[in-house]
Amino acid sequence: MPPIALVPVDASIASSYQKAGGTGGPRATLTPLAKLGKAGIAVPEMAAALLALHHAVEAKGGDLRITECHRDIAVQRAARAKYDAWAAAGKPKPGTPGFNAATMKAAYVATPGRSGHNAGRSIDVHLGELKFNAPADKQLDLLWECAIPLGWSAIIKAPDEAASEAWHFDYWGELKGVLSRLGYEQAALCGAILVGHGDLVTYAAVLQALLSRAGYNVGPIDGLAGTKTNQALASALGVDIARVPSILAQQDEAVYAQLLALPAK
Repeated sequence: MPPIALVPVDASIASSYQKAGGTGGPRATLTPLAKLGKAGIAVPEMAAALLALHHAVEAKGGDLRITECHRDIAVQRAARAKYDAWAAAGKPKPGTPGFNAATMKAAYVATPGRSGHNAGRSIDVHLGELKFNAPADKQLDLLWECAIPLGWSAIIKAPDEAASEAWHFDYWGELKGVLSRLGYEQAALCGAILVGHGDLVTYAAVLQALLSRAGYNVGPIDGLAGTKTNQALASALGVDIARVPSILAQQDEAVYAQLLALPAK
């Protein structure tokens, strides 16, 4: 079992998808995000932050609709394969003879296990349906005003509706330290491993993710228990380093709870 369980988001959070198919339209016709199965789950702290964001947008007169939340590793692999096919073909423009919509995706897709979506910590917002009482080029500015104070971070540097990934927001929460020390990809990998959706599935990788969350320097998460990982594990558990090989050999998952109980740094 992964150390952190994903939970459904609040039922009041709307997806951007109509119950009868398609997107947009009156809010009452939309499918709640929580009804989308694996796509409507998140880590508990992100689920709480998303509800807070929903209320903040609503209080400002806007309408928050989510096009994507969690993405499991299988979906990520399939999407990445389409992106790779598009890149291998020379990135042809959609609608041109060289573009195949069935096998290509004309937008960047992160490596499987290294997306905030895999970690249950990211959302994509339907920017065209925000409906704040403001000009079209100020909708994202108002969303930032709601999101940033609540701990959300945008993937772009300044609000610009025309920018690629302008719709993407992450909630790092207890992984902010990992993000600061190791960067986006490693933070996403750490989060994905902790919910069971990383591309590294070794026992050592889970320990490295938990130790990184707690502020220990194990270097980049690679699923291999080297000197840094062994020393950090001994320190975190308060045991002699001579005991670490047996812990690794037994793959005792009971230590997950001990490491998760440590303060995030």
